[in-house]
Amino acid sequence: MNLPVTLWEAFHRSLTTNAERPALAYGAEELTYAELASAVADARARLVATGVRGGSRVVLLQSSGLAFPVYDLAVMSIGAVKVPLNPMSSAGDVRQVLDRTEPAAVVVTDDLVDLLAGQGRTPVLRAEYDVRPGRASELPDGAVAEPGDAAVIYFTGGTTGAPKGVVHSQEGTLSNLLAHLLEGDIRRDERLLLTTPLAHAAGLFTLAALLRGAHARIEPGFDARRALRLMREDATTWTFAVPTMIYRLLDASDESGVAPTSLRTLQYGAAPIAPEQLARALDTFGPVLQQLYAQTENPNYATVLRKEDHVRALREPHLLTSCGRASILCDVAVLDGDGSVVPPGTEGEIALRSPYVMTGYWRDLEGHRSRFAGSWLLTGDIGRMDEEHFLYVVDRRNDMIISGGMNVYSVEVEQALTRHPAVLQAAVVGVPHPDWGESVHAVVVAGEVSIEELLAHCREQLAAYKVPKSVELRAELPLTAYGKLDKKALRAALAEARG
Repeated sequence: MNLPVTLWEAFHRSLTTNAERPALAYGAEELTYAELASAVADARARLVATGVRGGSRVVLLQSSGLAFPVYDLAVMSIGAVKVPLNPMSSAGDVRQVLDRTEPAAVVVTDDLVDLLAGQGRTPVLRAEYDVRPGRASELPDGAVAEPGDAAVIYFTGGTTGAPKGVVHSQEGTLSNLLAHLLEGDIRRDERLLLTTPLAHAAGLFTLAALLRGAHARIEPGFDARRALRLMREDATTWTFAVPTMIYRLLDASDESGVAPTSLRTLQYGAAPIAPEQLARALDTFGPVLQQLYAQTENPNYATVLRKEDHVRALREPHLLTSCGRASILCDVAVLDGDGSVVPPGTEGEIALRSPYVMTGYWRDLEGHRSRFAGSWLLTGDIGRMDEEHFLYVVDRRNDMIISGGMNVYSVEVEQALTRHPAVLQAAVVGVPHPDWGESVHAVVVAGEVSIEELLAHCREQLAAYKVPKSVELRAELPLTAYGKLDKKALRAALAEARG
């Protein structure tokens, strides 16, 4: 038997062998794998009639719903290249992607059609499909692309500059989905609940579930009370969140007095969980938390802070400042400026090497070259690794603050702040200072606490030059469309406020 090395080979097998199993749900709509295959065949026919061929780019501009995975698989079945866009994109963002990728089609949901106003070059398909029995026989049953062909172009969130088109190959994307199954512990009997945008991490979790023969419920967005109710009603076993969502789930669970008992995995990313919230989460959900660290250039699984590590962190809280150890298919190293691996405990640039590292940036050869040192992908993150191979992200290279000639890593200050029991979130940035160049400024989301108390807490935790020179309390922090802290937006707001 030949093992599949391209996406459609693998997914055709799953659609066929899991035909009678439940595949997807959205609201009252549910599809078995057989019905999903019929829907994919219908979507494929619509794409082909529009002119989509192998190698064509197809933009998916859709709100959450079953049409997204249907067209995702339909694009695979042609050997075309998926270009997923976040539904929170602006019209300018969409126009830029269309100009840069020259797609053969845009598949759009009705609520996002206005984002395409003024562009008349690219054929537009509504995100519609029919489920007709027998239609699945029209799907190809073999390879429709070569292993090295492009499968997807992800446009980065642009938190540190202009968005880049990150290209991943067929075989790279398939190996990445296998990493999702292994490290995410996604089993065939899994019942997933996905409430974040499908254009990003949740789309990969959906595909991993479908590859495995599992069931995924997709939600239009995140609402903590509804999510808890669905977890109980659906006997959800697996979900994905960012830390702010976990905190809201904990609050909603406290209010209702009922927590889901079926949950086996609560996968989270984008930021560490606050130490003060860990015991609360373990008490509410059990030993189910798992953190991932990665980049779009090496999606979702570079390192993993596993479930047993979170339990251990109750005794050794410093582990929560780690993003875990290398995932099963990824090498992780910390390099110096010459590209050499540094000893444990030494800071340097975090580098990754895996079968699912990007093949390049879309039409940006120089940008691609600048991200590699030999075979290592340079992340732009500063970190260190301890003797047990736990990785600690010290800061983004672009987020380092230079105050009076001293390097201040914003993550270190943020971690010190979140160790205060009243602090839920903290963001630290540099703001201009006439004498020091930059001063350390903290923006904090917290309960009942004064700024003076927070500063006193920081003085106990940090060297004097790292203690924030100014602190402001806010109800919330700006987030990107993918749930990550948006320091670019925060800096812009602070600069505007300062004139």
